Amino acid sequence: MPNPGLRLTVELTAWWGLLFVLYLVLISTVSPLEVAVGAGASALAAVGAWAVHRAARPTLGPGGHWRAAVWAWPGALLTETVRTARLTARALRGHRTAGRMVRVRLRPGVGVAWSTALLSGTPGSCVVDVHDDGPAPVLTVHSLFPRPSGLETVLTEVERP
Repeated sequence: MPNPGLRLTVELTAWWGLLFVLYLVLISTVSPLEVAVGAGASALAAVGAWAVHRAARPTLGPGGHWRAAVWAWPGALLTETVRTARLTARALRGHRTAGRMVRVRLRPGVGVAWSTALLSGTPGSCVVDVHDDGPAPVLTVHSLFPRPSGLETVLTEVERP
């Protein structure tokens, strides 16, 4: 969209629509007053969301390995959900469980934004920091498990200290 005014209008309208629908889903009764309040609150929230988006200036980054990552994500999600359930059951029986912080370097050509979203979208890992000061960004990841998941091996080159 080369026209900045059109881009702003589309983005604000999209944010407003999303937030207004969310508001309608969460209220108990839909009266004209509730609709008016929700529309106004959604408009204010849309301006705030647009401002945060503009300040952050997110970029998806390059799409290297995205097919393999999207293919590996459902398996990692399922596997880590089962493993997390087992850890929870062990913890309920009194066994101590602890995660650990690991540093991993993204493979060349992997975008930071989408890869951290995929990694954090599984129950076994959460990206807590990104250092973008070398040839490829280094992520600090809180991991529940000792071995990397299939998704992590697709996206990263492990730098475990």
